[in-house]
Amino acid sequence: MQRLFEFIVRFKEYITLVLLIIMSFSFMTFGNVAKLGGFRALVIGTIGTVQSAFSWIPNPIALQSENSAMRDLNVQLSNEVVKMRRSVIENDKLRSMLDYKKSEYLPLLTAEVIGKTSTEARNYFTLNKGEADGVQDGMNVITDAGLVGIVISTSKHFCLVQIIINRDSRISSRIERTRSEGVLTWDGTEYLQMRNIPKSYDVQAGDNILSSELSNKYVKDIPIGTIIEVTSDGNSLFRKLKVKPHVNFSSLEHVFIILQTPNPERMKLEQELMKRIEKKFGRQ
Repeated sequence: MQRLFEFIVRFKEYITLVLLIIMSFSFMTFGNVAKLGGFRALVIGTIGTVQSAFSWIPNPIALQSENSAMRDLNVQLSNEVVKMRRSVIENDKLRSMLDYKKSEYLPLLTAEVIGKTSTEARNYFTLNKGEADGVQDGMNVITDAGLVGIVISTSKHFCLVQIIINRDSRISSRIERTRSEGVLTWDGTEYLQMRNIPKSYDVQAGDNILSSELSNKYVKDIPIGTIIEVTSDGNSLFRKLKVKPHVNFSSLEHVFIILQTPNPERMKLEQELMKRIEKKFGRQ
């Protein structure tokens, strides 16, 4: 019954037309056409009145089609809004990076993070720039917020970066306010730890940490993070500092590569020293 009703509602105009045609042919065949003019006008008027009276009844088929079209339109509009918001965010980030690049004295190359690898507490990023762009092993990677890591491997068009939240990271650093020196390592979470800071040193939560020139590995005075907690390192004479990195590694998309490699003369000298120390202790 419901299907019959839907059929009648969908094709009511055609059904009415067919009935009128059948009635017209019937009257033309069996009656006097001249005398049927008034009757025909009466029938047409009556049908028109009936249609007007029932025109308020909704067409379920038409409503279903309109609802489907509205849903599709809403989905399209929602997607457009998401794209527009994403574009605004990306434009703000790129504008900020462009402003930083203009103000920075170091030679910088913009790169995009295209891959993230994590294995046994070792975290790496893959960037879309390589040897063809002038990238070499040992170059530092940063953002306008701070230090990201160091290039450890390159190919023609890509490079691999060991980021600072990596169990193999050892970063010579200093407290900006007091210039106290220490070593930053990753604690396995989203934070870093700074050790070798004597208890007698002035250290406060909120102090900024920068990279130090005591290591030839990282460019000096690159912002790294902020001290958020100061605790005693057991029974030792040193403190343990909990440091929150400036860089949000979970959402990082664009970076700068500093087109500057460590001093080869200094690196060679320090490597020879390490070999001597290892050789000496290896004999004992």
